[in-house]
Amino acid sequence: MAEVITRCTRCILPSNYPNIDFDENGVCRVCREFDVKYGNIDWNAREKNLEKILKRYRGKGKKYDILVPFSGGKDSTYTLWMMKNKYKMRCLAYNFDNGFLDPNALVFVKKAATRLGVDLLTYSPDRELLNRVYKRALEATGEFCAACVVLMPTAIFRAADSQGIRLIAAGFSDILESPPPETSYMDRVCFKDIMKSEFNMKELKWNYFFPTFKRMFAVKQINLPNYIPWNLPEIYDTLNRELDFGKNMSSVRYDCLGTPHSSYLFKQRTGFGKYEYLYANMTRAGVISREEALRIVKEREPDEAPEGFDEFLSGIGCDRSVLNGIESKSVFNFRTRNTSFRKFAMSIRKLLP
Repeated sequence: MAEVITRCTRCILPSNYPNIDFDENGVCRVCREFDVKYGNIDWNAREKNLEKILKRYRGKGKKYDILVPFSGGKDSTYTLWMMKNKYKMRCLAYNFDNGFLDPNALVFVKKAATRLGVDLLTYSPDRELLNRVYKRALEATGEFCAACVVLMPTAIFRAADSQGIRLIAAGFSDILESPPPETSYMDRVCFKDIMKSEFNMKELKWNYFFPTFKRMFAVKQINLPNYIPWNLPEIYDTLNRELDFGKNMSSVRYDCLGTPHSSYLFKQRTGFGKYEYLYANMTRAGVISREEALRIVKEREPDEAPEGFDEFLSGIGCDRSVLNGIESKSVFNFRTRNTSFRKFAMSIRKLLP
């Protein structure tokens, strides 16, 4: 008989989610915290602030006003579309190929950039080095995504700086995509601590995985979903109409072929999958029904390893032995940086003009 899982009656978070509790109506503490944090956002004021920021940078660069990281997913595509068409920014689209990019996504990236009339810059890091980094991260922490979490921002800032661009607009939504802070963490010092037993800093190249202070503080990044309502049905409708996007609400975060393997490993380590918290976020924000979220998660969070799992592990030099003791592995075992300093540095970056 299948085990009955107790879930939040508003979103879909399960009872084994970290530090969860339910009120008398069965609503979890994450939903209650969400209402306090996001319940009274003045979106008109936020978009006016966005306009001020964009005005400050519009027309200031030699060729481009803004760099938009462009994976081919819904969020980055819509960000690029909005920056080009609504906000009239001179955009450089930037595609980072981590070695797991769906070939269909790359085809779409090129086609969409052409249709939008924007230049596209694609960066493909050394795959051999990346695989070694993925292998070390997986063996030490139970997840391999740490490399991208560190390398992508570094590469994005470096690309912007090298092109004389001082503003980056990304499509990451805190409301819809934020991972559980109890299970997910990464900063550059933590990454260095994970890697230092297998790599020397010269091999990793300081400015390969770690941006210089000049680039960190000379380039400002904003996330568009923090300034305008991120209406997913409207986004899919726009992208399918304007760019033949060809996806719908159930096609979240699949432009990376590593995602199903990453989610399975995450579930082995934490007891719940990445799609559970992602679709819980979407349900909580009111962009998908709870019933639909449960259906999708049931389909996409199997208890067994996803198809091609062993081949995926072999590709980065691992095998299923990495699952041994995975529940005790964590990035937090390598966190040594004072979080107050990190918050201070991030607050300084937000104050950049």
